[in-house]
Amino acid sequence: MNKGIRMRLMSGTAAAFAAAALVLTASPANATSASTSVGIPGGNKISVNAWHCGFYVSACDWKASTKMSGTNPRKAKWIQNRAELQAHGVSVSLTISKNPEATLTMKSRSLGEVRWKNTNANISDTYGQMRPGGATTYVSTKSCGSAKVTNSINISEKCAYAGAA
Repeated sequence: MNKGIRMRLMSGTAAAFAAAALVLTASPANATSASTSVGIPGGNKISVNAWHCGFYVSACDWKASTKMSGTNPRKAKWIQNRAELQAHGVSVSLTISKNPEATLTMKSRSLGEVRWKNTNANISDTYGQMRPGGATTYVSTKSCGSAKVTNSINISEKCAYAGAA
């Protein structure tokens, strides 16, 4: 095979690998997510959502939310989201960033909990970035939500889990 044809084939192969790498790093199209919802008296609904990147090299964006939809009432007395972010594998560690309103508690080197209780609102959403270390094989996001809608309507914690089973 002549040298010019070989060089063009090698360039085409390199371009294909570059395109594949670009596709794999586009996290919104490659995301892992889960949600659950529950109806409440008055016609409203509480939805709990968990999301994190599906592919990462050194960092992974994450989001978790608890949202009340409906108009009876428009806002809850309080609504809370609690997200558990975890790195899975052998000898793993995790650092987590989060939005300023939320609190972060590291339960272990590989498990962190981010919590935010929003008052007189219809949503409590948390977000940030996970930076897994060690021999992490995958990460997971467990989002749990609860609410006090009115003095007589309390919603116990409901959860959605995004990660490997």
